[in-house]
Amino acid sequence: MKNMTQTISTEQIFDELKRIEEKMITKEDIQSFMETIGILSNSETMKQISESEEDIKHGRVKEVTSVNDLLSEIEHV
Repeated sequence: MKNMTQTISTEQIFDELKRIEEKMITKEDIQSFMETIGILSNSETMKQISESEEDIKHGRVKEVTSVNDLLSEIEHV
């Protein structure tokens, strides 16, 4: 039986680790995915998003550029 010794450079190890890292999913990715699922599965939230998109599409929005603008809008509600 032949003795098969292979030498691997640190550069090869680094390159392989980078390839592995590119395919990994992070804890933050999973949390974001779970939040997205939560939003998409909540029919009331999806209804509100749809209504908001319609308001934007039809120009039923107000620009708030300062705290005073925001407070003024809150007072009118």
